[in-house]
Amino acid sequence: MKILSSIFFLLCLTTVQTAAAQGNGDAAQSKGAEWISYRDVYRSMLWFEKFGQDKTLIQQHLQLVTKDKNLSLDQAQLRLHGTRTQLNLVLDATGRVKLPLLKTAYDENAELVVQAASAQLKFYTRISLNLRSDGLYEISELRRACEQALAYQNYFSPASVSGKKCAGIRIAFDKREANTNVELRPVSAPSLTLPLTENAPIWPDTANNFKVINLNFNQLPNAGQIYTRSAPLVMIALFE
Repeated sequence: MKILSSIFFLLCLTTVQTAAAQGNGDAAQSKGAEWISYRDVYRSMLWFEKFGQDKTLIQQHLQLVTKDKNLSLDQAQLRLHGTRTQLNLVLDATGRVKLPLLKTAYDENAELVVQAASAQLKFYTRISLNLRSDGLYEISELRRACEQALAYQNYFSPASVSGKKCAGIRIAFDKREANTNVELRPVSAPSLTLPLTENAPIWPDTANNFKVINLNFNQLPNAGQIYTRSAPLVMIALFE
């Protein structure tokens, strides 16, 4: 399968820049911590909740990204901290978390505090495709998921996708996963194992330490399935 010649990444939606700590935040900074306003993130992520079109095949996460791509977030800790709100949030291998939208934390303007080896972090909201537990994806459904993602981006930030259309999807796996395998299963032809690219990024601003494959819709049959033998970390839509 020919890899897409250009990288089209989905929805580095609103970049929520990390805030410089004030007041008692100076002590946290000295320990390698950063914080951002939960209220700011809440407002950014609420766009997805209010999106009235079909979004059954897509999902939203908050993601932490290190400015130094050689650094890992394996030991990072994300904590929602407020007067009445205390919650530890677990990051996945891509640095993402399903952030709960809590009115109490919003009202008290709680802080999202990051404790990590490096305080040089950025925060993004990301849209990705829903993953299936059986690893089987109908090609027609992947096309529909991409269209949902594009429709959301048109709603949230029309200028970023002006004149673009769905080109395909990117599937990313943990580079340590030994049994990674992606198969194309056409309706009336033998299955075909597709090649993955080692040490590649998911988004241009993420580390080059994933196994990825780009599937161009123009090179896929109209009917059939994509099968992933092991669970992907993430699947995103590609626009051009």
